[in-house]
Amino acid sequence: MRTLLEWFKPGARVKRYIFLQVVSIAAFIFGFISLKSTLDISKTRLIAYIILLTISAFCIIFSFVFAQRNILYISLKNIARKNKSIKVRKLLYQDPRLRKGPKVVVIGGGSGLPNLLKGLKEYTANITAIVNVSDDDLTLTSIMSDEERLTPGDIRKCVAALSTSETDMSKLLTYESASLTGKNHSLGNHIISGLINITGSFAKATYKLSEIFNMQGKIYPVTTDELVLCAGLDNGDVVVGKENITLRTKEDKSRIKQIFLKEGNIKTYPEVIDAIKTANVIILGPGSLYTSICSNLLLEEVSKAIIKSRAKKVYISNIMNQPGETDGYTLAMYINEIERYIGKHVLDYAIVNSGEITEEMIKDFNQEASTPVKIDLENIQNRAISVVKGDLVLTAPGAIIHDSDKIADIILKIAKSKKIGDLNIVKIKKKHNKQAKILMFKENFKYVISKLKNKSDKTKKMKRAKAKVKSNTARTGNKKAISPAEKVMKITKKG
Repeated sequence: MRTLLEWFKPGARVKRYIFLQVVSIAAFIFGFISLKSTLDISKTRLIAYIILLTISAFCIIFSFVFAQRNILYISLKNIARKNKSIKVRKLLYQDPRLRKGPKVVVIGGGSGLPNLLKGLKEYTANITAIVNVSDDDLTLTSIMSDEERLTPGDIRKCVAALSTSETDMSKLLTYESASLTGKNHSLGNHIISGLINITGSFAKATYKLSEIFNMQGKIYPVTTDELVLCAGLDNGDVVVGKENITLRTKEDKSRIKQIFLKEGNIKTYPEVIDAIKTANVIILGPGSLYTSICSNLLLEEVSKAIIKSRAKKVYISNIMNQPGETDGYTLAMYINEIERYIGKHVLDYAIVNSGEITEEMIKDFNQEASTPVKIDLENIQNRAISVVKGDLVLTAPGAIIHDSDKIADIILKIAKSKKIGDLNIVKIKKKHNKQAKILMFKENFKYVISKLKNKSDKTKKMKRAKAKVKSNTARTGNKKAISPAEKVMKITKKG
């Protein structure tokens, strides 16, 4: 009884709707019974009863909807009061919108991947981040058992980026304290290590992370096997291990000629292939060209799945070249290298920064060892690719990064648009397809004309031969001579 009376306390904003609902139900029942029991009714009374029933039905629905809305509003307001970062309108409207968003698969690594995920989660909850794992990332290996040698790479940063409480989660996962184990390891590494021990595998641990930290998306390692990346340099050296490749390219200032896996029978994590198959958009980058992006494409199952997928394939170019690994690279060089490992004419779009990067910015953000990526469309071998240009520069402590909101907005436009009219796109692909169709039509037309011409020439030749035979027969009058058919064949051969 006390619980029931609490609904009638001031401030609940529900009593008025409960009262309206009771009155409306009573009026509806009265009108319905009166109308049914009255046999002889005038036209005026009939109209009055219909109006009464209509109004009462409307008030029943109206009072029910508004009572439920106010209950929900007060509940969410109390939640928001406890957590100041939560907006009531966001909780009411954003979640359904995000769940209906496009399915986006992001393949990459480094600091660029978490930054991109941070922007995408504001537009869609259907995000799958495929993260490169390596056997030589010592940040976790030293605190894990000898049996489990897989490492998370940048999974920790991706977890924070996809979390609904991004700032607090980032601080928690990157927190370091020697008092935990006597060594300065981040709390995130300890959490992942603990989940591996609890679940029994690295893959299950990463899946469990999405549930525990309330992430708007999923994170999968590209493989659960031990992956060792190797690189052949221009100077002839072969370097083993991702970390070693990064160090040696900086020290030797020798470009990477080719990358390959030490073991060829690496199996792809099954959920990765499923995510690629069902994706609306597949994004490669941003991140280190060889060690973060192309290294994933070395797995044959991944490359084949991307090629077969009907999703739009998008490459996000780095703003700055990576010292050592991609010194002096242009946009064309990045695209051509990716297509070298995945295949020609697979990429549909390339997103590249066209905003100005000044000398002051390079100096202020410690980028002296790097150079901006130059846009050279004329050198792109795949002329079917569409290049999206925009001012995407954003500065961060010690780095020049992509504006995650602008990038996410472009990706969502690409995902939704059938025609690319409202995007700042160099329409190379459309032009390429048009030229290909015209060329094919011309070739077919020439073939048909040549066939008709040959047929016409043969017909004319046969007619001339027949006419010649007839004239010879008429002139000689010799019926025992060679038959007309034989003469036609002789003349045809001579002709």
